[in-house]
Amino acid sequence: MNIIDDVGEYLEDESIGTVGTDIFLSKTVDSPDNVVVILDTGGAKPDMYIPTGLPDFQVYVRNKSYTTGKAKIDAIVDLLHQQANVELIDGGAYFYYIMLATEVLFIGRDDKGRSEFSVNFNTKVRR
Repeated sequence: MNIIDDVGEYLEDESIGTVGTDIFLSKTVDSPDNVVVILDTGGAKPDMYIPTGLPDFQVYVRNKSYTTGKAKIDAIVDLLHQQANVELIDGGAYFYYIMLATEVLFIGRDDKGRSEFSVNFNTKVRR
């Protein structure tokens, strides 16, 4: 089970972008300028008796415009934070919860002047 696939498809369904065009999973790209990247970041040790997992993920947003990039990552936080007892997509992973692990961080500007933001999430999923 790779939860970032579900998150990417959900964000596409919610009109944040298109997977493979401006939403990328498990990889950063230099082009296009304006992207959303969803990365696996490990997680906590799962319970050995209960079939659940505690995977974490990061959302990275890069945009030529600070204002647009900040608005995009804030919209993603609004969509994901405090989701509970849901499948983000039909037939996908069952999320007991998705919670912010950090606040949105403005990383700065890359060498091409594009604004970069990141935010991390904790989850609990059914295995």
